Amino acid sequence: MTDLSGPGGRTGVGTVGTDGVRDAVRSGAGFAAAGLLYLFVASVWMGTCTGSTIDALACGVPQRAAATLGAPLILLIGAAWALLRGARADRDTPAWWAWQAAGWLLVVLTVGTAVVALP
Repeated sequence: MTDLSGPGGRTGVGTVGTDGVRDAVRSGAGFAAAGLLYLFVASVWMGTCTGSTIDALACGVPQRAAATLGAPLILLIGAAWALLRGARADRDTPAWWAWQAAGWLLVVLTVGTAVVALP
C-alpha cells in the first residue's frame, strides 16, 4: 500500500485553494473564542457584584468599564488585523476572500458583543 501521508504523496488532492485559508479560519476562530470567552467571564464576574462595600475593589467603575469594553476591543483588533491581512493579500491567491470573511465576521461579532455588554 502506498503511503499518501507525506508531503509528496498527494499531488493536487485537497490542496487546491487552501493556501492560507486555514490560517484565516484559525485566526478568526481564535479571536472570536477569545472575545466570547472574555465576555462570558466578565458577565459572570459582574454577576457577583452585589453592591456591598466589600465589592468596591472588584466591582468599581474601572472594572466595569474593562468588563464592558474588553470583548468588543479584542474582537475589533482581530477584525482590523484580518481585514488588513486580506487587503495585503494578492488577489491571485485564494486566501484573500477568507481573510476578508474572517474580518467581517469579527466586525459583526464586535457589534453584537458591544450591544450585549452595554449596561
